[in-house]
Amino acid sequence: MSEPGHPLRMIVASLHVGIPRSESRRSGTLFTGGAKASVPGAMLRFDGFEGDGVADRRHHGGPDRTACVYPAEHYAWWNSVHGYELLFGAFSENLTVEGVREEEICIGDIVRIGEALTQVTLPRDPCPTIDRITDIPSLHRLARESGKCGFHMRTLEEGLVRAGDSFELVERDPERISVAAVLDLYHGRSSDRALRKKLQNMPEFADEGKRELTRRLG
Repeated sequence: MSEPGHPLRMIVASLHVGIPRSESRRSGTLFTGGAKASVPGAMLRFDGFEGDGVADRRHHGGPDRTACVYPAEHYAWWNSVHGYELLFGAFSENLTVEGVREEEICIGDIVRIGEALTQVTLPRDPCPTIDRITDIPSLHRLARESGKCGFHMRTLEEGLVRAGDSFELVERDPERISVAAVLDLYHGRSSDRALRKKLQNMPEFADEGKRELTRRLG
């Protein structure tokens, strides 16, 4: 599916999974599933990728967050603006995708990734664990401030996903609320009450996102 101003081809540049384990970093030892390894392919199930897991089930994972996506283009920005030479997967994403950014993908959009069918559910909101994994103390804060956070998806149909597969937009949500617009609400760059009301009444928007808006905006 192509639209004016939308990339004709979006692809999975890299795929990452990881089981929670103890990791040694400058700040000490942490137990996390965020230090993921690149793999050529993995089955995406209704509860996430095979071979993947989360350590903190209260704040991560669940049926509305089975695949975490981060735009590949952001990595060049981190290098050019901040001098951070980060490798794909540094943001603990499952999928590093070329050709899609937060401004271009919308809550509720349905996407075919390899054999799997998925739906965009809410923005990724990087937490301080990213700082410890990368040994960059300010990284999660800079990601939030810049809006370069990525997003989460739920699984509609299980299937095999491989690095190099198309990330194909097959159906646009009619509300057309971009991930970037939700991030602006999250982080105080917007106070659009009408948009917030739409999101609270939108079944495609994950309950976790609705709770987050209530927590942050009252």
